Amino acid sequence: MFSIVDVFYLVFSQLAVGGFILLLIVPKELVGANFYRLMGSIYLLVSGLSRCANLALYQQPVTFRNFFGFWQNAESISVICFFLIVLFYTLMWWFKTPLATQLLFFGGIICGVVWIVLSAQRYLQVVQLPGEIFLLPLQFLTASVLLGAVHSGMWFGHWYLVTPDLPVIYLKRFNTVLLYTLLGMGLLLCLNFLFRQRSSDVVPFNLFYQIIFSMRVLIGIGGTLFLYFITWDCLRPKSVARDVLGATRAATGFLFIAIITVFLGEFCSRLLLLEMRFIF
Repeated sequence: MFSIVDVFYLVFSQLAVGGFILLLIVPKELVGANFYRLMGSIYLLVSGLSRCANLALYQQPVTFRNFFGFWQNAESISVICFFLIVLFYTLMWWFKTPLATQLLFFGGIICGVVWIVLSAQRYLQVVQLPGEIFLLPLQFLTASVLLGAVHSGMWFGHWYLVTPDLPVIYLKRFNTVLLYTLLGMGLLLCLNFLFRQRSSDVVPFNLFYQIIFSMRVLIGIGGTLFLYFITWDCLRPKSVARDVLGATRAATGFLFIAIITVFLGEFCSRLLLLEMRFIF
C-alpha cells in the first residue's frame, strides 16, 4: 500500500540529486563561493527531508540515531552517503580547498545517480511496461534533471542581482536543458500510451485519475513548455541588448513560476504511477 510519503520521497529525492548535478552548468570561477554555499545548503536540506521520508517508508521513527544508523538496504546507504557528501561539499567552500570540493562534487553526482536508480527498484513491481527495469530508472533520472533545471536555474537567475555582469549564456543553458528534458518527458509519455493500448491488464481511468492526468499533461508539461518559450523570449539578444538586468529578472521570475508547474506535474506523475501502475 502506497501513501503520500512515497510521492514526497520520490519528488524530493529527485530534486536534490537533479539540482546538485545541474550545478555543472555554472563554472566555479564564474560566481563566488557564496552561491555554492547557498546551493549546497538547499540541497542538503532537501536530501535530509528525503531521508526522513525514507525512514517513514520503513516505519522507522525519525531520530538522529536512525537517520545515520538505519541501514536497511543499498538505497538507504546511498541516501546517507549523498547527504554526507553534500554536507562536506558545502563545508569545503568555507575552507577554500578546491581539490577536495571538486572530488566531493563528482562523488555526489555518482552517489546521487546510484540513489535515483536504486529508488526505482522499489517500485518496479507496480509498473506494467516491457523493459520497466530500464524505463523506470530512466524516467526518474529525467525527472531529476527537469526538477534540477528549473530550481538551480531559478537560483542562478537571482545571482544576476548580486553580479549583474554575469554572462546571460549560462541562464540560457538552464532553459535549454529544461526544453530538452520536457521533450524527453513527452516521449516517455507517448511510449507509455503505446504500451497501454497493447495491454489488457491496466487500471482504468476514472474521473479522479482523469483530472490528475490532465493536470500532469496540461500544467506539468504544457504549462512548463509555455513558460520555456516566455523565458526564451526574455533572453533573446534583442531583449538582452535593451536591458540586461531587466531581461534576467523577467526570465528568473518565469523560472520561479516554472518551479510550481514542474512540481505540480511531478507530484501528479508519481501519484499516477503508484495508483494506476502504468502512466508516468
